[in-house]
Amino acid sequence: MNKKISNFLILCLLVILITIIFYNYSHFANLTLDISLIYLTKVFPFLFIMMVINNLLINLNFPYYLNRLVKSPALYIMIMSMISGSPLNAIIIAEFLQNKTLSEKDASLILAFTSFNNPLFLFNYFNLIFHKSSLIWPLFIIIYLTNIIIYLVLRKKLDIKTYKIAYVEPSFTQSITSSLKKASLNMLNIFGTIFFFYLITNIIVKNNNLIGVLTKGLLEITQGLNGLVNLNVSLKIKELLTLIILQFQGLSIHIQIASILNRYNINYKYFYISRIALILLSCGLKMIL
Repeated sequence: MNKKISNFLILCLLVILITIIFYNYSHFANLTLDISLIYLTKVFPFLFIMMVINNLLINLNFPYYLNRLVKSPALYIMIMSMISGSPLNAIIIAEFLQNKTLSEKDASLILAFTSFNNPLFLFNYFNLIFHKSSLIWPLFIIIYLTNIIIYLVLRKKLDIKTYKIAYVEPSFTQSITSSLKKASLNMLNIFGTIFFFYLITNIIVKNNNLIGVLTKGLLEITQGLNGLVNLNVSLKIKELLTLIILQFQGLSIHIQIASILNRYNINYKYFYISRIALILLSCGLKMIL
């Protein structure tokens, strides 16, 4: 499509969006309060501290010491992503790219198997949705196991064994200041993206039925999980919907990752193919178990 035509269509959509907001300003004011509360209670507490800790670990040479043991930045990124969640994986990848510890090709591959959700965030929602530990832990196992399978499939394509991580003389005071600044900027970007998608989703999707909840979840994870809490379907269906939403990661997180890595030539083919593979693997395992 011609760029002028596509730009014109985007402008038209923005004008329509502005008109809708003006006609429903009181409703959007309530939505702003809702998403701010969700962000402050269910997103910020889990991500911010992990971003600060991760930046400190990098500045204080933890990747250097780990690399001496496992010789693989990919495993470091995967481990930190498991305990921190996305888009922290993209932030770590960007740090490694900036330090020339990874190539853009390897970064593209690593992105495919390191996109997790914060485990505390998940545990909170799993308890709200399922109320049973016997249902919660299998979901965690499936999510982590399927990403490990993707790693095992792609690791032969990685060339990271040719990289070395240099030791940098640390400054603890400077590291804290730098870590807090980077984490604050990244959290502001995350809030803006979540806020935008929350508003858009509430314009597009009016129903909280099965299709509505799934659509919301594919656009923005938090809304999808919130919808699952009160969705009147069987537990098996809820489990499958939860896995689909979490393994797809949500368009909101896709955009956050792309914005963090926009300076680099990342091939997102592996990332999107892995989303489909993870959904199929997860649902297949859940049907078997």
